[in-house]
Amino acid sequence: MLIFNIILVVIVVVVLLFIISQLVVIVQQGEVKVVESFGKYVKTLDPGLHFLIPILYVVRRRVSLKQTPIQIEPQSVITRDNVIVEIDEAIKYHVTDARAFVYDNEDSVTSMIQDCQSNLRGIIGKMELNEVLNGTEEINVNLYESVKDITAGYGLSIDRINIGEISVSDEIVNSMNKLITASRDKESLITISEGKKQSVILESEAKSSEMQIDAEARARQTKIDADARADRTRIDAAAEADRIAKITEAETARIKEINKAIAESNLTDEMIAYLGIEAFKHVVENNGNTVIMPSNLTELGNVPAIKEIWQQTK
Repeated sequence: MLIFNIILVVIVVVVLLFIISQLVVIVQQGEVKVVESFGKYVKTLDPGLHFLIPILYVVRRRVSLKQTPIQIEPQSVITRDNVIVEIDEAIKYHVTDARAFVYDNEDSVTSMIQDCQSNLRGIIGKMELNEVLNGTEEINVNLYESVKDITAGYGLSIDRINIGEISVSDEIVNSMNKLITASRDKESLITISEGKKQSVILESEAKSSEMQIDAEARARQTKIDADARADRTRIDAAAEADRIAKITEAETARIKEINKAIAESNLTDEMIAYLGIEAFKHVVENNGNTVIMPSNLTELGNVPAIKEIWQQTK
């Protein structure tokens, strides 16, 4: 009888401990617990101490809200230029909606991984190999933008996603090295050609500038010479005009003196005619071929009249 009582007490204690364990629920910081009632979602317990009625309520699942890193195995992807590359991915995510994480998707993490792999294939398929190798940051951004809304539908948020090592076959690597070498040789030839071109252009510009400077110098010298000749011509013309003016002035004075002397000498017309004939005689006796007839002789009528006067005066 005593043994039966002891067993009964033990059973009661175990039952009480079980009931107490089901009654008290402790949620750690950085996690939540999803509570169900007969298979139906009731609420989400935040960090702290909670009490639940046993049997009526039960904790379905503990969900961590901490950021979780995950490494995705490398996958083969075909680029737009039909090159097969292997790319791995690293993802950091955290749960934003515990109810959706537990109930809206059977395995939210696996779905997230599949979505990332699928969208990565689509992104790489639109790029050529060189773009893939040199555009990892662009790929990361495009991949994040393409999956963030999808994963939000089942309670996950991707904090960061990075593609890792990009591997290609040795044959492709060798071909790329040859292509890079050829490209570098081409760029080197282009650089040399551009250098020669610039040298020719600079040399031509220098010659053109030199010719322009020489032409300008010659033009300036020509203008200076022309100005000097013009100044000299003006000076000579002024001197000649001054000389002629002085000669004219002297001749005018001489004629005035002669006229004055003639007026004061009281010569008769016959005597004046005689003097004209004397002057004409000296002209005729000149050895030159041309005889100039003074205008005062024409007023006498004709040459025989002159002869008659000559004879009379003689």
